[in-house]
Amino acid sequence: MSFIPFFLFSINRYSNFFYGFVFIEMIVSSFNPNLSLGLILIFFSFIEIVKYIEKIEEEKEVFKLNLAKTIDSEIKREYEKLELKLQTAYKKLKELFKLNSYIVKEISLDNMAEKVVEGLVNLGYSGSFIILNNGEIQKKEGFFPNYKIYINTQISTVSVFEDNKVVLIPLIGENENMGMIGIYSSTPLTHEEIEFLMTYANTISTSIAKTNFLLEKIKLRDLVQKTIESIDIGIIVLNQKFEIELINNSAKNMLKKEDESGDVFDTIRIFKDLEEDLKSIINHRKSFDIKLTVSENPKKVWEIKAFPIVGQNNNVENIVLILEDITKKEEMENQILQSEKLAVIGRLVAGISHEVRNPLAIINQSAYSLKRKILKLLKDNSAEYLEIIGRIERNVARANDIVERLLNFTKPYYSKVETVNIKEVIEESINLASLQAKRSNVNISKKLKDAYIKGDKNSLVQLFINLFINAIEAIEDSGNVDVKVLVNKKEKKVIIKVKDNGIGIPSQHLDKIFEPFFTTKEKGTGLGLSVSYRIVESHGGKIYVSSEEGKGTEFTIEFPLYNEETDGK
Repeated sequence: MSFIPFFLFSINRYSNFFYGFVFIEMIVSSFNPNLSLGLILIFFSFIEIVKYIEKIEEEKEVFKLNLAKTIDSEIKREYEKLELKLQTAYKKLKELFKLNSYIVKEISLDNMAEKVVEGLVNLGYSGSFIILNNGEIQKKEGFFPNYKIYINTQISTVSVFEDNKVVLIPLIGENENMGMIGIYSSTPLTHEEIEFLMTYANTISTSIAKTNFLLEKIKLRDLVQKTIESIDIGIIVLNQKFEIELINNSAKNMLKKEDESGDVFDTIRIFKDLEEDLKSIINHRKSFDIKLTVSENPKKVWEIKAFPIVGQNNNVENIVLILEDITKKEEMENQILQSEKLAVIGRLVAGISHEVRNPLAIINQSAYSLKRKILKLLKDNSAEYLEIIGRIERNVARANDIVERLLNFTKPYYSKVETVNIKEVIEESINLASLQAKRSNVNISKKLKDAYIKGDKNSLVQLFINLFINAIEAIEDSGNVDVKVLVNKKEKKVIIKVKDNGIGIPSQHLDKIFEPFFTTKEKGTGLGLSVSYRIVESHGGKIYVSSEEGKGTEFTIEFPLYNEETDGK
């Protein structure tokens, strides 16, 4: 029992167990000392075993801690590697998305090639180049050894050189070789990197194809736009709500409209009257074609055509309006028609003038002979017969006058071409018509200015006398005839307006007043305005009429302005 204190410190933490053991040991040692000694040895062996087990547990905990630290460190390293790979993958995906975004913008192939080589270098490759056959584009970025050799290399599949440091990839689109890209890396390229570059090349090919398609569409769009803007026909495109989506310059000029949007019925007055027709296009796909007389000075004639544009859902998506100023066309057609009528009249007059004038001469001679015989035989009772013969002579003279007018009507009006002052011509015509104006209690007011044209003065005087006489005869009791001269130096025109406040011309007769033999007067021949029309036409001019029943009539004549400083040289 003498070595028990030696272990007291060691077993301190097992004190409860120890005191229990000592109590048992005291009991056993009292009747068997050897057994007591054995128990002591067993006890201390047990203590050593327990301590060894505790040490093992402590070392196990230390091992666990070290193992955890090692695992954390390894996980961290792997995580960093994975993060680096993810960043690289992100950069690669970003470049791929960039390629797809290029086609959204109106980008040129040259700019696109520049972005491609820059993007590859940004991914960490030492150098890159691209060759595009369409447009013969070459771009290079970074360091690329033996660059000139590689750009002349012909390849049909992916090719690697210099121990996987150089890879050349063809750009294929729709069975067409569009070019190639080359990549140089300072370190050998892995299989995964080459696969990525192949994917990148496929994306480039797709982007190039889409860009080419987009550029062709842009080119076609610009061509259509330029074509629409260059033609002298107005074009307007409306949507289903009758809002303007497109209007070209010709339409703007015709309609005197600057805005390019808005409701067509609110912004363009003339289409308000066509509202039902335009709505029928949307509802029934019914196109229309009409002519409108536009109240301008002078009046103009427009032809308006409207067509539906049917979309994929078989509904009318847009309406195309075509506006054309056909004033000159109408005038030309009228002139051709008038010329044809004049030609017919000319042939008719040439054929019948001889046949008519000869019988008239015989009738006139017979009447004269008959008058002499009656005077000789009847003397004082001849008055009644002489009156009958007088009527015959007057009507023969009238018939001769008509034939003479017809002959003059078919002759050219130029007898002498000279520089004529329109102001002097009008003043002379007013003087010649003044007597009839006084008889009819009509006042002729004038606002004249010097303006020169080339023509025949006598035929021009005849023109204005015809217009003044017509105006005076259109005024029933008393009234006014206004005449004024305007000079448009910009368009090199002399404009003369003759306006009266007479009875006016019925609208159904306006298109016929220049036709030969058309008249609404009881004693008229229907040749006055036809002669006037021919005089204006023979001087290279134009004549227009506007009239309203009960309010009067206005004739507008235009002649080419003669500028002595320029034309006279």
